[in-house]
Amino acid sequence: MKTLPVSDESEKGVLGSCLLDPSIIGKIDLHEEDFYDPRNQKLWVSLKEQYAQGKAMDAITIGAWLNEHNELEGVGGYDRLIDLQDAAVVSAHSEHYTEGVLKASKLRQEIKALEDGLAIAYDGESASESVISALIRANVSVQKDLTIEEHGEKFIQDCIDAQCGHFGWWCNEWTEKLGKQKSELVLLHAPRSTGKTAMMLQWQIAAHMRGDRTPLASIEMLKGELLPRYLAHVGQMDTYRMKVRPVGATEDEADRARKALKTVASLDLCVRDKGMTIEDIRGWAVAEWRKGAQAVFIDNLLSISDGGKNYDSKTIMYDDFIRKFRDLRDDLQIPIIILAHPNANMQIAWSKDVENFADQIILLANVPSEGMDVNGETVYQLPLSGTHVIAKFQKNRQGLSPVASLEFDGVTQTFKHIQWET
Repeated sequence: MKTLPVSDESEKGVLGSCLLDPSIIGKIDLHEEDFYDPRNQKLWVSLKEQYAQGKAMDAITIGAWLNEHNELEGVGGYDRLIDLQDAAVVSAHSEHYTEGVLKASKLRQEIKALEDGLAIAYDGESASESVISALIRANVSVQKDLTIEEHGEKFIQDCIDAQCGHFGWWCNEWTEKLGKQKSELVLLHAPRSTGKTAMMLQWQIAAHMRGDRTPLASIEMLKGELLPRYLAHVGQMDTYRMKVRPVGATEDEADRARKALKTVASLDLCVRDKGMTIEDIRGWAVAEWRKGAQAVFIDNLLSISDGGKNYDSKTIMYDDFIRKFRDLRDDLQIPIIILAHPNANMQIAWSKDVENFADQIILLANVPSEGMDVNGETVYQLPLSGTHVIAKFQKNRQGLSPVASLEFDGVTQTFKHIQWET
């Protein structure tokens, strides 16, 4: 057995900094279990409790309090308290020490998760879901439990600083009207050949051009199938015609495609293709989040494998998937954007829990020549060179539920916002 990861210096550094300057205790977001040494665990709990009561204490005063409650020996005695305080030269180093404590704590949690998974697997059961869930908990920062007043102050300050969200929409018009996203579970669905994949790819490219890493789990299409679509949008060219022309691509087409490919390559798009289970997606998403992902795209809901679980029905299976995507959103605190297909009633196919768990549900639909009813009003087909597509927010937990008219150019795989209908 190898020794568990421990940063004794960091644990002592945090505690010593707090004893040197008790006012910083409330700024350090650590928990009892983040410390490995039981003496440090007990001391941290005592310091936090006294600080919460407005009794910030140094080595002498906390030592006296612990002695009165017969707990002094449990933290190592007076001499150890004095040594901890004397070892902390300046309390300003507490942030560095805290990072060291957290790093070792997370590694121990990961080891525990893997050990538990091995025990389950040796007993003949699948351990993938429990391991992934445990790893998520180990790698996601624990959110401080704020009071209503603290939430209110944070909201007001975020509004002042224009920091209510971090991830923009696929076009500026949508971001200006709807605001940036923060941690939404978004379902984008449309009948086949309506352009939802094109919108997703355009959104991903726009995000990377802004410097936002947005990995894509492409379960339905392989990278080789996606590439011509990327080139069509970036190069504003007809890659389909280039591909099927009997006499081959022209020199101009090849030059434009290479130029577009250079741009696509520079964006460092992250695409994982081929089949994935819900557990695969969750583990992959966590790994990408750790690399700095600002959002995650998944194409598409109906292509996710059941992993051999043999659900009693597709409804039960997709309800389970949606619940797990909701939990992933809550853990990672970034947008999870999933493509799907509608049923005959233009709702998300199979799942009955989407309405409860999704933050936003957006339906794309082509406008027929006779027009279509949208919220009691008829939207008529606009005279566009491309296809007139309606984007309807069937649900938006964050506020507005508008309807937009878009133009879709299937040749260049590009959407353009035309106007807001409501």
